[in-house]
Amino acid sequence: MSTQYTVNSYLLDRLKELGLGHIFGVPGDYAFPLLDCIEKNQDISWVGTCNELNASYAADGYARIRGIGAFLVTCGVGELSASCGVGGAYAEGVPVVAIAGHPATQALKKGLFTHHSLHGDFSVFPRIYKEFTVAQALLTPENACQEIDRVLEACWLEKLPVYIQLPRDVGGLPAEAPTQKLALSEPVSDPTQLAALLSSLLPLLSAAQCPAMLIDSPVGSNQLTKLVESFANKSGIPFAATFTGKSALLDQTHPQYLGMYQAGMEGAVNQLIESADLLLRLGIQHDETNTGCAAFDLQSPHVVDLQIKSAAIAGSNYPNVTLHDVLIELSQQVPHREFAFSSQQARTNSVPFEPQHNTPIKQDRLWQRFGDFLESDDVVVVELGTCTVGATGVTMPARTRIVTQYTWEAIGYTLPAVLGAHLADQSRRHLLVVGDGAFQLTAQELSTILRHELNPIIFLLHNNNYQVENAMRVDGKQMHYNEVQSWNYHQLATIFTQKQKPLGLWVSTESELETALTQAHQAQTEGRCVLIEVMLAPKDIPSQLAKSLNLLEQQQK
Repeated sequence: MSTQYTVNSYLLDRLKELGLGHIFGVPGDYAFPLLDCIEKNQDISWVGTCNELNASYAADGYARIRGIGAFLVTCGVGELSASCGVGGAYAEGVPVVAIAGHPATQALKKGLFTHHSLHGDFSVFPRIYKEFTVAQALLTPENACQEIDRVLEACWLEKLPVYIQLPRDVGGLPAEAPTQKLALSEPVSDPTQLAALLSSLLPLLSAAQCPAMLIDSPVGSNQLTKLVESFANKSGIPFAATFTGKSALLDQTHPQYLGMYQAGMEGAVNQLIESADLLLRLGIQHDETNTGCAAFDLQSPHVVDLQIKSAAIAGSNYPNVTLHDVLIELSQQVPHREFAFSSQQARTNSVPFEPQHNTPIKQDRLWQRFGDFLESDDVVVVELGTCTVGATGVTMPARTRIVTQYTWEAIGYTLPAVLGAHLADQSRRHLLVVGDGAFQLTAQELSTILRHELNPIIFLLHNNNYQVENAMRVDGKQMHYNEVQSWNYHQLATIFTQKQKPLGLWVSTESELETALTQAHQAQTEGRCVLIEVMLAPKDIPSQLAKSLNLLEQQQK
């Protein structure tokens, strides 16, 4: 057996340096050389998924927990199948390395008509990926190691996906092992711009009587949560989060935490945020479902937009100012103050859940019980639609991590994502809430979860349709095209495997749910995967969604 150090070895060592321990994907002939190298590697494991799309979703979920993810597929059919997941990673700022095995260098140069090609044109695939990756590389015998370093550094620093085109003859070429670490120094603010921003911001902070902060998910993905909380402690300024901002690992038990800001809704949190005489927006992603009317006029001196690498205030832009540096400066220069309003204004007292015997489960009651079931340090993966809306009302315990796709909103993302998240950190408990329609898109990845002996608790909401699509219709019609075929979902756990003895449960009443949660907790502690099929009325939606849709309908009149 050859022990020669190769380009493939170099790539795996660099990925390991970034913290990667698993690569997802589907085997393909052009990717075999790198797959062979992974098989021999002691530090990075191969995770074969059921299709390439699911591999990209799994790598995304892995990256949200571990800091970086990667998948390997074959060219053409494989990379196009995975492209939707890469687009989602780009839209949501997730660092994923997309590796595509390609024909040998000469075949690419000559445009040979081979399988998986568009009549010999292999350049079309990297051109497609260029539209939604921050860096791309075609590895050659002359540039392989340098290009690997360049794209991986871009992936890590920009927190965006990258693309590596790996000809099958290049990966096996001899290479020298790296002697220096990757250049991963964080961006530094332009001193002049930083000083100018602070000279405008500090007087506003000093004069503000009721300031507030609104925080979104890039704060977490850029490892800035501790700096934000340090500034909050120092300044006394209360803070709220968007729904995706909850994934920033904010301490929702913090005395200055107001709660969740919900676009276009009434309520104490929204009132406090929208009436603040100075609003600091940290990492806000400007989409209509997440922040909505929080996209206040940036010409106002009362709104300060602090992005990861830029800032804006009162019509002035600072393109080379980092949130990291701003938070450090503010923590040093802003004195602590006590403000008139507190988090108690925004919080409501939760009533302990008491199951009603033989009472059908409704979404609001399900989410109330789900919140009580959560524990500190849980990873909660939530499918879009009624699931994400229901989760908005749940106060998460300390250090809970939320994984969801609130901007890209690819139906079916979450089942592969919980596979990736679970492998990224097996020391934490993982829970998934997914609707039946979304589950059907990627259901086969339950097989991979069981194959790797993972033990998430999956809550599958069964109502036989894409209910959020029906609910969004202003005419109130339930359309047949939103219906999905009913499955016996809880039985899939045992159909896919008997080896790991997964537990499948079916519940339709509150008392059955209570019993199932007790069984699920015990089964998970035994290392068993649990799938709880929760029967819901087809038209049942969270009351929060009904309120949002009523407001939207009024605005459209």
